[in-house]
Amino acid sequence: MNLLGWLSNPIESALGAVGSGLIKVFGSSMLQPILKGLETGQNTQRDVAVQVVQAEIAANQAKEAIAPAFKGLIYGIGIPPAVHFGAISLSKTFALGWPIELLPHEYVSIESTILTAFFVSSPLTTLARAGAARLLKA
Repeated sequence: MNLLGWLSNPIESALGAVGSGLIKVFGSSMLQPILKGLETGQNTQRDVAVQVVQAEIAANQAKEAIAPAFKGLIYGIGIPPAVHFGAISLSKTFALGWPIELLPHEYVSIESTILTAFFVSSPLTTLARAGAARLLKA
């Protein structure tokens, strides 16, 4: 080992000296299982990371497969209250005289929650996501 190498990187030089000293003292037969164990640990960590990524890919593919059916369910839940509310609003606003039954009192809050979710919360959430994405790109 030369003096210039030791001065330029003392830690690496010291570790190299310690490592070669360990090999001389213990022999490669004693250190080989330790090194093999370290290598196996690194391979195991890599394998776990690969499995996590594969699981995330499978979950995203499942979400994509379910999404059309879920949208149909959501629209099936949201459209009837919207039509009912729209019909009541048109009938009352323009005195159309349509015979539209009012909802029982217990259901009015449910209909208003569904309408708020569809026509207020959902567009605002989409707008907020778009704004956040635009800010993150800047």
